[in-house]
Amino acid sequence: MTIGDPYSRDAAVSGRSVALPLINQPVPFEAGDPALERFRRNWLVSGIAEAGQARLAAARVLVVGAGGLGSPVLQYLTAAGVGTIGICDSDVVEVSNLQRQLLHGEGDVGDPKPDSAVRHLSGLNSQVRFERYGHATREWLDEHGREWDLIMDCTDSFDSKYLVADYCADSGVPLVWGTVVSMSFQVSIFWSGAPAPAPSLSLRSLHPVKPAPGTTPASPTVGVLGPVVGQAGTAMATEAIKVLVGFGEPLIGRVLMVDAATQRADVLTFAPWE
Repeated sequence: MTIGDPYSRDAAVSGRSVALPLINQPVPFEAGDPALERFRRNWLVSGIAEAGQARLAAARVLVVGAGGLGSPVLQYLTAAGVGTIGICDSDVVEVSNLQRQLLHGEGDVGDPKPDSAVRHLSGLNSQVRFERYGHATREWLDEHGREWDLIMDCTDSFDSKYLVADYCADSGVPLVWGTVVSMSFQVSIFWSGAPAPAPSLSLRSLHPVKPAPGTTPASPTVGVLGPVVGQAGTAMATEAIKVLVGFGEPLIGRVLMVDAATQRADVLTFAPWE
């Protein structure tokens, strides 16, 4: 496979929908392809169709973090038929993870999370190609980040989140971002190279400064409810599918904010479209 630079090409924009440029050219499904029946409930959704399903099959998505947020993100992208998924995580599965990281089980404790993830995800969809990596350093992203159509930030520390987000801001690779603690979460999309009328943004457009240690609540001290992590990761997977296919209104310039304690959800605009 030859990897090109998709960010030198134009994205497809229609109204408030954005279809990211893909590295690999989508291949139309042939009549009678079993995949059409498998993914029928996908492409019957208004705005997807068979052409949208072909875009998912051609897509390359890098998921940084295979824990709480990564579990639903990886499961739903795999089930949706994304063609190639990269998994970056240097941690091993721990017993304390199992309360919210539903991709892993008791038998996976002690195993590297990418290995555990691929073992389970391959049983969900054997047609997906998985690539396993360790810690996503800035040097690694500088070398390999442009091999992906989209990056998903499923990490759980400010250092990791700003490292990934700053790389995406500098490189122009689109980023689906999420954060969750206790009963609250936020989800958005940042793309420094977004075409007009969408605003070109980075994480620092919403949260300019990385919080200092101890200045904000953290899950090791205030906890995090497993189903709330699932809500956040599911929202992230939905946003990824929307921009890979090019339908709906993605959270570019907007942030989804949910307080699951009251099930109150707000979408705040912080950068309007032109």
